Amino acid sequence: MTEPRTGWRPYAQVHGANNTVSGKVLVWPRVDGAPGIPAREIVVYLPPSLAVSMAAGGASDGRRYPVFYFHDGQNVFDARTSYIGVEWGADETLETLAREGIEAIAVAVANHGNARMDEYNPWRSESDWRGRPKRMGGKGDAYLEWLVGTVKPLVDRSFPTRAEREATGIIGSSMGGLISLYALFAQRAVFGLAGVLSPSVRWSDFRIVRLIEDAPLPSARIHLDMGWREWKGMTRDARRVRDALLARGLVLDRDLHYVEERNARHNEGAWARRLPGALRFLLADFRG
Repeated sequence: MTEPRTGWRPYAQVHGANNTVSGKVLVWPRVDGAPGIPAREIVVYLPPSLAVSMAAGGASDGRRYPVFYFHDGQNVFDARTSYIGVEWGADETLETLAREGIEAIAVAVANHGNARMDEYNPWRSESDWRGRPKRMGGKGDAYLEWLVGTVKPLVDRSFPTRAEREATGIIGSSMGGLISLYALFAQRAVFGLAGVLSPSVRWSDFRIVRLIEDAPLPSARIHLDMGWREWKGMTRDARRVRDALLARGLVLDRDLHYVEERNARHNEGAWARRLPGALRFLLADFRG
């Protein structure tokens, strides 16, 4: 770890003791923004073996860890900061996986409120997915460039990460699922793992599907899922993405993990239930 961690603060110091985080969780309260991308907080979960080495003085034993970048960071670790009071439980999930021999660093990147729909959509649209007039989107590339150019270097300097693409993942739900899948193409040198939960794929007339069909497909490991009670046509949309990926040569349960959850709705509770299986698949090569 080459950078002094003076900017990282204990989670409770920033958000108070009455929180729901588990394990070693740190906060960088304000990461610089970029043109069109406002500054914001990021929160980092550190796996148990790394937390122990830090407590012992921070000396590295040479071990390096895969990293996952989560969108909608307010909802990832703490029910108190989640906009509906329900979290993904990524910290609890990773604590459980650590006992199974799978350890990873998780970086929760906060969304910026009203800018979320612009930042998680790479394509400018004059209507929403229902066809109602509304101008949105178009900042997805700028958001990913900020994530790769500002957030990732900070994390890599601060902690013993495995920086290669095969050990670098990106994960999100709904619009966060869309930008996670898109990141495999737009930042193909950086991300080799993607968690695509309940993705919103209808934007710009299913442009993400056309991208899968037409663009060079990078090697990747992908988890894709959908619930049966999200909204009309969403399961069909997920199957369309699945089939496009399989047509390009991905193999089920080797490169692509696909899940449909009966009775699941479009919410944090559903994504929390599916997260353990997603991470077990995506991190299978890193089992200790």
